[in-house]
Amino acid sequence: MYKLLLGIVLMISVSCDRPDPEFVNLLTSEYPSLYEAVFQRDGEAVLDFTTSVDSMVRVQAWRAMINTPFENTKELINKVTVANTPEAWAALWLKELTEEDVERLNGLWDENPDMRTGLASILGEKGNNTSLQMLLDSEPSNEDEEYEIALAIGKLSGRLELTKDQEWRIIEKTLSEKDSDLAMAYLYGIYRFRKDLDPENELKLKEAWANYYPDGPGADQYVSRILMKNNMDDVLFHFDLGKFPFMNVQLAVELIQGIARAEGTRHSDVILNSFLSHRNPVVRIQALRAIKGKEGLADRLFVSIMNKSGLNVQEEPLVRLEAMNTITNPSEYKDEIYQIAGDDPYLQSLKYDILNKILSPEEFLNMLQNDLKSDEQLIRFYAIQELASWWANMDDEFKTAEHTGTVRALVERNMKTADRSMIYEMGSLFMDEGLLREDSYPLFEEMLARFSLPFDVEVYQSVTRVLKSRFEEEAISLIDSLAMEGNAALNRTLLDQGWDILQGDYYPTEFRTPDWEKLASLGRYPVLVLQTKKGDIKMWLDVTVAPAMISGMQSLIEKGEYNGVPFHRVVPNFVIQGGDIETKNGYGGPDYVVPTEASTEQYKRGVVGIASAGRDTEGSQYFIMHSWMPHLNGRYTIIGEVFEGMDVVDRIVQGDLVEYMYWDK
Repeated sequence: MYKLLLGIVLMISVSCDRPDPEFVNLLTSEYPSLYEAVFQRDGEAVLDFTTSVDSMVRVQAWRAMINTPFENTKELINKVTVANTPEAWAALWLKELTEEDVERLNGLWDENPDMRTGLASILGEKGNNTSLQMLLDSEPSNEDEEYEIALAIGKLSGRLELTKDQEWRIIEKTLSEKDSDLAMAYLYGIYRFRKDLDPENELKLKEAWANYYPDGPGADQYVSRILMKNNMDDVLFHFDLGKFPFMNVQLAVELIQGIARAEGTRHSDVILNSFLSHRNPVVRIQALRAIKGKEGLADRLFVSIMNKSGLNVQEEPLVRLEAMNTITNPSEYKDEIYQIAGDDPYLQSLKYDILNKILSPEEFLNMLQNDLKSDEQLIRFYAIQELASWWANMDDEFKTAEHTGTVRALVERNMKTADRSMIYEMGSLFMDEGLLREDSYPLFEEMLARFSLPFDVEVYQSVTRVLKSRFEEEAISLIDSLAMEGNAALNRTLLDQGWDILQGDYYPTEFRTPDWEKLASLGRYPVLVLQTKKGDIKMWLDVTVAPAMISGMQSLIEKGEYNGVPFHRVVPNFVIQGGDIETKNGYGGPDYVVPTEASTEQYKRGVVGIASAGRDTEGSQYFIMHSWMPHLNGRYTIIGEVFEGMDVVDRIVQGDLVEYMYWDK
């Protein structure tokens, strides 16, 4: 299929590409002018570049329009239809279109068949019931058009109410496709939004699935989730029992999560036990969590849980602790729990979960006190996170004057020293009137004085909510002074929180300017290597699509900033995320931001994207996709794709380190 061919072409480019004069000129002479307009988010100025004589500049300008505000949608549609390129159509994805705009796009379907591939991409985002019926009735003329129509149908079916006939037509189109990617596209909305099928359609899908043989596991994954709610054993019996320990990771996680949501059966218990022997640690962790949620199952599988995971010294520490957390009474393994967790900060939360079952409240509070004195910032972070959750859930009888005083002292001490990540986690403690009394406002002023805009905007957004609720009158002068700094993100938050602020001029975000010469030296498709203890992850990057982001990463890589930085977030069947060079827990980044650089690329398995807290807040954090997630398309920067080491990506668990990140010259 076209996507495979594209991948082959790109891989050839990776191996053969060298900086050439034309490419160097593009980055050093043409792109800088375009990015002056991008940095200002000036829609008219960016749009002017869409008619550049240089085709690469035109393409990048259309990409920039995806995240650049432009109010005159009629004018924009006119220009998009003239250009009629994938990037031009993508410029409409996130714009607020009127019903009149949508009907105009619907009308173009029959008037301009050559626009259908692009039209399908925008109708999937903005279309209506008329659009859906039109797409269902269409006969695609080529593979690209077929895929975009299937995805548009999938997206629309997620947010529109389907008739019984429309639902069945989508299922029929799915089952007629051996191409797993196309089948997933058709089913995407039903799958993602967990829509209940008409009972008759559900029965027909179940019966037809027995003789459906797609070319990849994705289609089975989608059908499994759709049928699992009402037909769990039928779904599980669809697969050979002996193959569960070797099953595709994404399909295995899907089945485990389906079992976790449904009422257990004897067969589902057997399957969960089988998954404890799976070759992938993420699958084993998910199986343990599902077992924990089933009443009595952990006791029935106790020997298997402990032999395969808890007491298996060859097993990963995170999996061993998950096993200890799964069993009903872990008290006799108290010493092993401390030993397994050790000083690894990413194991502390799980350690706390287990020890909370074993220790008395006084012992538990003493442990948190000791951890909050640690020299290791991450240990303190997870301790304050646990303290906030634990205190909120403690019985009032335990909240004596003595215990409240102890916790108050911990909170006040950490307000004077905590970094931004700890402050985010202290929100519930700040709101507790028993801890921080009415005279505590000066502590907040003192705390906020350690931070500055725009880099710490999220700290202010978090704390001003507390101030509005508890210290509104005392904080008025502080809020006014913050509003006068003209930070658009903070001022929007202040207005949403109900603060009465004067709305003055908002100043454009100051972005890091790429080092264009140095960036050009990388070549168009440089290869980036992430060295981990589980193996190397190799990815090609596309410098022409995300130059600001890649230039920033290049500066950090040269300084070794990414070395020793963990994957702090792992969401099975979604992403692994790393690159927090500052706090290493997901709340930090570099001392700069770069603009969002969206593209038309799909957020499919293996794609490398950039984390953000909203448009134009990107820094150093990146993520790698486990699975295809088209709702992310256009909303986040894509820098490239993994071409070697996806088996490593699948085995990554929270806390695994990127020992060394480097360019493969």
